[in-house]
Amino acid sequence: MSGSGDGRTARWSGQRDRRRAEFVDAALRAIAHYGPQTSTEQVASYVGVTRTKLYRYFGGAADLHHSIARRASDMLIAAQRPVWNPTGRPMEMITHAVSRHLRWRIDHPHLYEYLTLHPLSDDVNGVAAIREVNSAVAGSVAGQLEGYFWAVGLDESPVEPLSFGIVGFVESATTHWLNSRAPLPVAEFTAQLAEWIWALLSNTLQSAGIRLDPQEPITVPSQET
Repeated sequence: MSGSGDGRTARWSGQRDRRRAEFVDAALRAIAHYGPQTSTEQVASYVGVTRTKLYRYFGGAADLHHSIARRASDMLIAAQRPVWNPTGRPMEMITHAVSRHLRWRIDHPHLYEYLTLHPLSDDVNGVAAIREVNSAVAGSVAGQLEGYFWAVGLDESPVEPLSFGIVGFVESATTHWLNSRAPLPVAEFTAQLAEWIWALLSNTLQSAGIRLDPQEPITVPSQET
């Protein structure tokens, strides 16, 4: 009996996960259609179900916001992951990463605003869902930088605050740029952001006695065993 019950539980869990993913896909389309003020009722209507049925798969509006934020994080991280190369040129990698972040912001304006407007808890004054996206992206950046710091023998403790600082800086600067009455051309703004980010990284490296040419491939010192 327990085996049969376990099988039914596993099937329901798998079905629930698939339906949640389908609903999140539909929610992204609904947000693109209705705009950043999209309500849970509008998401349910767009999917073609009642809000009650939608909540069979999500533990409330906050759970839906969490799921949408996680999908947005996955989209951003997936777009940026291919640009990191252990022996690549620093400026080239940074520029590509910034370019893909800007492209995501340009292509998903309603989704970004939705995440800034909707909290991660049932408290309307709770932390905005965009915080989860920024944390996930910063964690991904930290994972990449830790590898470089470890390879050149640097203390890895500054990596996490540095990564969160970079992501926060890029987000704020990008928001200002998008709302500017006379924004710089995207290529020029991308290059400017990349230069500023490199200045932060270069200063950290130089404080430990390491100087890299941002236009040259990274060479990792051989480690004696």
